[in-house]
Amino acid sequence: MKIEPSSRETGAQALDRALALFVAVMKDRGRTPLGQLAERLNIPISTAHRLMAAFERQRLITRGARGRYVAGMGLAELGPDRRAVLIQASRPLLRRVARAQKSTAHLGILEADMVTYLVKEHGGGPGVFTRELMQLEAYCTGIGKVLLAGLDTAARERYLAAGPFVPLTGTTLTEPGDLRRSLAAVEGQGYAIDDAEMAENVHCVAVPVHDGQGRVIAAISLSSADLQAPGTDVLIPALRGCAAAIEAKLFGQPQP
Repeated sequence: MKIEPSSRETGAQALDRALALFVAVMKDRGRTPLGQLAERLNIPISTAHRLMAAFERQRLITRGARGRYVAGMGLAELGPDRRAVLIQASRPLLRRVARAQKSTAHLGILEADMVTYLVKEHGGGPGVFTRELMQLEAYCTGIGKVLLAGLDTAARERYLAAGPFVPLTGTTLTEPGDLRRSLAAVEGQGYAIDDAEMAENVHCVAVPVHDGQGRVIAAISLSSADLQAPGTDVLIPALRGCAAAIEAKLFGQPQP
């Protein structure tokens, strides 16, 4: 039997109750009627409806079909820019790993089939030509390969069908079949290597950054004009540790 909140309920307790319901509705995405969500949280249905009315007035939640609720347009207006969130979370961590490995660290995302480099931190050693907000081809960069490997099969095949792929150096993969096999290997091993495929003498190792559901949302890399030392056996663990730290900052716990 559910008990209506007593008059002795503190403001913090009431806020916890409201936020728990709000989070449940956001995660549910309109699949479950409000009554069932309230029952799971042990919130009286009358209280749940009052809370929903308040959220609706602020346009944070909107009524869906058959007693279900979904995110409202007010959230879109309040939501932070995804780029800014990634930049703020990753920059100090990328600076640290770049300095430790005396290389250049990047974070990039996939936009319109191109890699957009959001962060660049130079930590020593030979520099590279990249700059922040620069876009480069995905098929021949370490970050790009990781991001393409993170796509679902249909999206990856659409990308591979949209060639031609221009050879930028003597090591650039340009045949769709070769790229398909390369991306499958990247997906399986969890990292990518750019062996001077974008530019002569520029080498890169990259790993993914995941969201709370394990989806690839970005990639980070270490690049240099000479990656012979310390070598990928050192750089890959360093990058994976950095990616895990970024994920923890973004989502509150290490991701699987």
